[in-house]
Amino acid sequence: MDLSERKRQILKAIIEQYIATAEPVGSKLLAAATGGAVSSATIRNEMSELEELGYIEKPHTSAGRAPTPLGYRLYVDELMSRCYATALEIEQIRRQLESKIQELNQTMDRASAILSELTGQPAVSLSARRAQEQVKKLELIPIQDEEYALVAVTHPPGVHNKVARLSAPLAQGEGEAFYQAANLLLQRGGSLNGLEAIAAPGSPLAELAAAAAEFVGQIQRRQDSYDMVVQGAARLLGNPEFYDAHKARALLEFLSDKSKVFALTQDHKPQMLNVRIGPENGQGAMEEASFIFTAYDLGEDISGVIGVIGPTRMDYSKIASRLLLLGRGLQGLMPIRFPEEEPGEDDDR
Repeated sequence: MDLSERKRQILKAIIEQYIATAEPVGSKLLAAATGGAVSSATIRNEMSELEELGYIEKPHTSAGRAPTPLGYRLYVDELMSRCYATALEIEQIRRQLESKIQELNQTMDRASAILSELTGQPAVSLSARRAQEQVKKLELIPIQDEEYALVAVTHPPGVHNKVARLSAPLAQGEGEAFYQAANLLLQRGGSLNGLEAIAAPGSPLAELAAAAAEFVGQIQRRQDSYDMVVQGAARLLGNPEFYDAHKARALLEFLSDKSKVFALTQDHKPQMLNVRIGPENGQGAMEEASFIFTAYDLGEDISGVIGVIGPTRMDYSKIASRLLLLGRGLQGLMPIRFPEEEPGEDDDR
């Protein structure tokens, strides 16, 4: 449903006030913020409709409202104002990244520490040393009846093949569907994770998908290595949302599990800001947290992501500006410089 401009501005004000205070926001406060231009009664009506639409909720017995994950999603996608890093922060990032650090783990440790300090939240960096051979393309060649040849083309240039024997021939069109899905996955993430979704369990197409995933994995898994650095985990405890020891412990334990954190970065948008809010991270410890991250590439077959994990009540605009700046510095896409802006714009951000 399209929201009216007034509803959008009220939702924006609620979210930004809640981010700043961690307290539910009432109609009187919003009316005062408009200087009386909009009455409390009108704002209450608009807030009721926003609640019915799922953008805000009434926590406990408070008269105020707090954003829901749906509200945060609309805010991040359409409502939040652009935020700039300060000249001091940019210079700090430049000095740190231009220092001659040779070891990858030292670079990631330093970058994560900078990001955690700038955002006040835990920062996570995951680096992947790509395999010497990466499968770039997968061909499917029918041999006879239930037999099919899988041919993998790799980088550096190489060719591997395997014969897959199925319980029955593929149906018409299934070979092409397999080819398209497998190569799309290879282009996006370099693996065939999720390929089984194209087929019904137990079908010949499912058998082929399993054989292909195992084949590609055998080529790549022996040489892949992943490293994770977490800085500022204790800063999580400074958020009111995690004063509850059980919630804090669950998220801290999650941050110590490399495989779980790595799983959150799958299907990311390269060279862009990725924002996963609350339930978008799945169930469990991350259901009430957000993960904001971006990808980087250090060359020499080394790549990864760096980001911030914290409560859904985060200053998304501020964190996004610091994170993108740091990601660009790591990747070397462009010189780090102070963005042009009007004097005084976002000075307090």
